[in-house]
Amino acid sequence: MDTTPPGQALVEAGWQKVRDDGRVRPELLEAAYAEPRLRQLFPWTGMGELHFSRCTY
Repeated sequence: MDTTPPGQALVEAGWQKVRDDGRVRPELLEAAYAEPRLRQLFPWTGMGELHFSRCTY
């Protein structure tokens, strides 16, 4: 049984999607993911920039 909260699963899926799309430099993604406060936020890209949102919907 998966005990991961639904919002957290969406955030993790967002991080994987941002990694897979290749628009942001890998070293920037890894630095952002290493920061616990940023890792809790939903990541998205726009014009090759990395953005974060507290909302997962």
